[in-house]
Amino acid sequence: MRGARAVSAGLLLGAALAFLGGCRDNGTGPAQQTGPLVGALAFSAGDSLTFDAWLIDTYGYVIDSSHTTPLWRVLGTADFYAGAAGVTTMLELPFPGAPARLADTLRFQFLSSGDIIQFGFIADAVHATTGALLPPRWDRIAAFSLPTNATWNVGTADSGGLDTLRGTVLGDQGYFLAADNGVRTAFHGYGAGLSSQTIECTVAFSGDPPAVLLIREESPFGTNGRVLILSALVHR
Repeated sequence: MRGARAVSAGLLLGAALAFLGGCRDNGTGPAQQTGPLVGALAFSAGDSLTFDAWLIDTYGYVIDSSHTTPLWRVLGTADFYAGAAGVTTMLELPFPGAPARLADTLRFQFLSSGDIIQFGFIADAVHATTGALLPPRWDRIAAFSLPTNATWNVGTADSGGLDTLRGTVLGDQGYFLAADNGVRTAFHGYGAGLSSQTIECTVAFSGDPPAVLLIREESPFGTNGRVLILSALVHR
């Protein structure tokens, strides 16, 4: 990870930094793991997640002046989209109260196996970090059905299908501090590292309560990147 150790003090606001500081194994292996690290994330319509977000510069440091607070609001949890059923749909606003024209729609499958699939994750990450355009597909961004340190192919990060994005199960790497229905709470985070020749990403989730804790996207060759860290969860 190019930016694994290039992190400003601003990130301390939102999370424990184990996911960003070396992706170490905590010793949990196939012998100890008897089920998925994280079960299916069960959101409800009306739930919302607020993040602290920054852009990342060419050296992997966050740009403090770029700080925003995007809001994800859950619209539905049993939708059908792009051939998939049981889709959780979220509306992303760049900041609370942003005009609707700036909103984006996020779609996830949270499987009982512990795997997490997002529509267009690779396409969005590649466009954000390199500017290239790829057709969106369903991408398995976390495979918590696998043991710690196991790897899987997420998809391809180029139009020619040659740059394979591979994922690695990082396991339980740390705690993230965020408000849970207004109460400051330590979320136990489970993560995955995704890497190809052109993009590097880290994602982290909590199963109970269900939450997206961290999304970090960057390119080792570009000047663009971003990181989102959960600051507040409101759920039923």
